[in-house]
Amino acid sequence: MKNILVIFTFLLVIFSCQTAQKEEFLFSSNRTGNSDIYLMDVATGETTQLTNSANEEWGPTWITKNTISFLRQEKDQITRVELNLDTKKETAIAHPENCVLDDKNMLYAANGTLQLYLCKSDVFLFDTTTKETTNLTESLQGFSNYPSWSFDGRHVIFTNNSSGTNDIYKVNVQTREIKKLTDYSSNDERGELSPDANYLVFSSDKFQPKNQDILLMNLKTGTLENITNSKGNELIARWSADGKQVYYGSNTDGNWELYRYSLKDKSTKRLTNTDAFDGDPRVFKN
Repeated sequence: MKNILVIFTFLLVIFSCQTAQKEEFLFSSNRTGNSDIYLMDVATGETTQLTNSANEEWGPTWITKNTISFLRQEKDQITRVELNLDTKKETAIAHPENCVLDDKNMLYAANGTLQLYLCKSDVFLFDTTTKETTNLTESLQGFSNYPSWSFDGRHVIFTNNSSGTNDIYKVNVQTREIKKLTDYSSNDERGELSPDANYLVFSSDKFQPKNQDILLMNLKTGTLENITNSKGNELIARWSADGKQVYYGSNTDGNWELYRYSLKDKSTKRLTNTDAFDGDPRVFKN
């Protein structure tokens, strides 16, 4: 009986390892001379180049698990492209009716049916089912920027400067209720909620004026932790799907590279090592 239990446990471990979903993230890099889109397998470090043209491609985002979107510039024209990761087929997709996306791309939730984007000074939501477009930040003055989805798709995190400095806000997609999450005199921007919604990561110069670090805020206690604390600048922090890691970009070595911070042991690992720009990591959330 003991031997049977040992064998069963061993097989269960193997099965769990085989069925565990690997973590991948999209990012952009100009390591080949112009900006292209890449996919990294976090466990192995294997990097796959998804675009390879003479044009500039940036702003990769996930639509579904096997389809992504990115921006492409051909001469003076910026187009949005959908790429099927299985078939490698590209399809042109339209810009929003009220805006041409020339910097930040559309962000998708609910398996691609809800679309989030920045237009001029506000953050908009488009529901592909109802065809309704909603301005989520029209009640706020100032400039709203850097939207991101919560992992459950119920909230949107964004930056707004109506208080005189950049602060992080949260808006409920259904009720439109807005809550301010940071209220400091520092430059606090580009926030993202953890999968369990208990923590917020964002970039800030609160601890080093004019030098952006990645801060971790416990939303229940309000405590702050500087998880990078480097001489360089750190931007665009993004959570792993299990909430145990934070990915971000840093220029501490002289150019922009991607790093991973582990909350468990507070260790940092460099994920890219090129002389080019590597940045804007995007983890699949749906």
